Amino acid sequence: MVTLLDSLRDWMRTQRDIRVAAVFGSHARSLAGEAQPADPWSDVDLQIVTTRPRIYLDRSWTAGVRGQTLVAYAVRPVFGGVQKVTALFSGGEADFVVVPYRRLWLGRLAFTLGLHRRVKSIQRGLGEFALVMSFGQVVLKGGEGWQRFYARAVKEIPLSHLSDEDAVSLADGAYVDAKSILGKLERGEFVAVQRWLHRSLVETNFRLMHELRYRRRLVSYPDGRRVEQLLTPEELASVRFEVALNEASLRAAILRAIGGTRSLIHQLTGKAAAWPELG
Repeated sequence: MVTLLDSLRDWMRTQRDIRVAAVFGSHARSLAGEAQPADPWSDVDLQIVTTRPRIYLDRSWTAGVRGQTLVAYAVRPVFGGVQKVTALFSGGEADFVVVPYRRLWLGRLAFTLGLHRRVKSIQRGLGEFALVMSFGQVVLKGGEGWQRFYARAVKEIPLSHLSDEDAVSLADGAYVDAKSILGKLERGEFVAVQRWLHRSLVETNFRLMHELRYRRRLVSYPDGRRVEQLLTPEELASVRFEVALNEASLRAAILRAIGGTRSLIHQLTGKAAAWPELG
């Protein structure tokens, strides 16, 4: 059986603009023999390093992927100003981080010269790259030199994570939003309250929880993945909400969410948040 990853590997071999390609995440760990095979729901996560990044703003290139029919296509910006392309094929979903070749070539040169140890902006940019690749990576195109660079980068570059100042700033933003959300609740805007509860408060707690687990050297995944298997019931309480569209349920959820934010900030920084209690 030809898998989506097989089809994409065949396609990448023929693309002259793609100088480097790497699969990362669960499929990379499977290829490296470090984990059980990726389950049927696992996306194919790829980084493609190209001399023509604008090609991937349009879906027409997908016609060259043999054995696959395109179902849906989306382009979104991600870290460092690069683009993330999500292509839903008949054989599954593939996420592509599209990186201009010159940018990664210069990043590799800066790393080779040790500039990531002295220049904060370079450390931050390469830290974001290393963080993505820290979940496992296998270079499919580009050669052994690039595979060595990826492996060294993950080992030697400080991964991009939240500082205490970043965490406090996120939490302050969540508290301010909570005040605003409570105002919407008083006006009976229940659907808007539900939206902002998840968009701001719960999302902040996910990011703070991920950072806390990283600092404690515990397994954690971006985007709240697998939290049901990883978190304790007490930890889950700050990110899991079953909310009815009525004032009592929504108010309780808002207060519980911001209470979780308080707890996470205290655990991360050792300091209590200075906000007054919300009514």
